[in-house]
Amino acid sequence: MVLFILSFCPMIRYAYQLKDFRTWLHGFAKALKLKVEAGQLLIPTSMGDGYLLASNINADISYVVMNFSLNEDLVLLRRKSSLYGLSLFFNQIIVSDFAALREPHHSITDKSPVQNNIFLSSTNYDLEATWSKNSRFKRVGIYFSPDFVSRYIKRDLLLDLLVYSENRLHLLEQEPLTFEYKQTLEDIFKVDRRSPVAHLLLHNRVLLLAETYLSSFLARASQRKERSRSRLRGRERDVEALRDVEKILTNHRLIKFPSIDELAKTAMMSTTKLKTKFKETYGMKLYEYFKRNRLEKAREMLQSGRYTVKQAGQHVGYSNMSNFTKAFKKEFGILPKKLAKGNSAFTPRG
Repeated sequence: MVLFILSFCPMIRYAYQLKDFRTWLHGFAKALKLKVEAGQLLIPTSMGDGYLLASNINADISYVVMNFSLNEDLVLLRRKSSLYGLSLFFNQIIVSDFAALREPHHSITDKSPVQNNIFLSSTNYDLEATWSKNSRFKRVGIYFSPDFVSRYIKRDLLLDLLVYSENRLHLLEQEPLTFEYKQTLEDIFKVDRRSPVAHLLLHNRVLLLAETYLSSFLARASQRKERSRSRLRGRERDVEALRDVEKILTNHRLIKFPSIDELAKTAMMSTTKLKTKFKETYGMKLYEYFKRNRLEKAREMLQSGRYTVKQAGQHVGYSNMSNFTKAFKKEFGILPKKLAKGNSAFTPRG
């Protein structure tokens, strides 16, 4: 429906491949049929108002500051690149009517009047963003080149960043702007652009934004890893506990099935957790496992030819031979007396 509206409305469309924001700004100016002067693009009153400025902090990090509005709908289409650069945007946008974002596997149409969020994305996929005319853009974008990403971001953090950025548009609802970010952004938008030290102030605040975000991300990643390690330690403890329970159930000297409560105490688990975990791990319930192992022992005794059916049944805890015969036949598909007579053709089920 958004596409239908756009196709019949005047709009500004800018398609690009992000390499650095200074290049991006010159391309955007060209789409508007304007010129960048001293790193700034001023929006004339005939088209809207405000400004955009872009600069390179070094060969690998660039940024753009946006504080403008346009009289026409705006479509920004980022074309994917083969290398993994990272784009980080801090957004304070007042939406006049609607905003629509689309990437290969997800799309969002948002009519919220205000967008305050942080959006991290890798540049290896297409991303299209559309805003209705007269929306107010206050945004700071930071771009980290593929060379910077590969050289300076540690491998474990890089993997976390790339995996995180692959959540794509889902991240918009997870990254609100905190007070700390808003304060730094306010400093950026208040900089006197005519001051001879304006670029130093901007560089400082942009790097502060990047540092704050990456430090926060690193702390969250560390917390996620610790929770993951904790879950792993918990699973390892559960596995050891289940092995202890299994040893009890397979003890051939054990004639009577122990109570679930006793087994739960051994495993240091609740009865519900023990029953659930045991079934997940061994594929059968506790009593079924106990019963099958008893019958396996009886089968081994009968196959040896040294025991009668009664002896084998009593040895594994059956006082009623009729019950033993029924259970044995159900488990192995053969009567125990036939096995006791040396039926060499027996093949156990499963």
